[in-house]
Amino acid sequence: MTGWKVAGQEVWAPHVRRLAYNVHIMMKSTELRRNLFAVLERVVAGDTVEIAYKGSCVRLSPGGASSKLARAKRQDSLLCDPDSIVHSDERLASKMKDKWRKDWNKL
Repeated sequence: MTGWKVAGQEVWAPHVRRLAYNVHIMMKSTELRRNLFAVLERVVAGDTVEIAYKGSCVRLSPGGASSKLARAKRQDSLLCDPDSIVHSDERLASKMKDKWRKDWNKL
């Protein structure tokens, strides 16, 4: 594979996984055809690639990224009703409240 064009200069760095946070790459359609899957991997990683084809410029860029929280699947971690834990021992709860009141009164 030939080097990537970054900011108009050809760069070859096989030991460097990523040159910058957001790299803008320009190439011809024949180079895209030769390295299709490598180019797609770079786009998925966040790089923008412009391909020159029949005098026009086609841009490949990663889709709208969603946050990790938005992609997280809800998982129930408790095997019981949460209210049963909170209201499980009234004596213990009252002792804890008394202790908290004493601590707050010291302040």
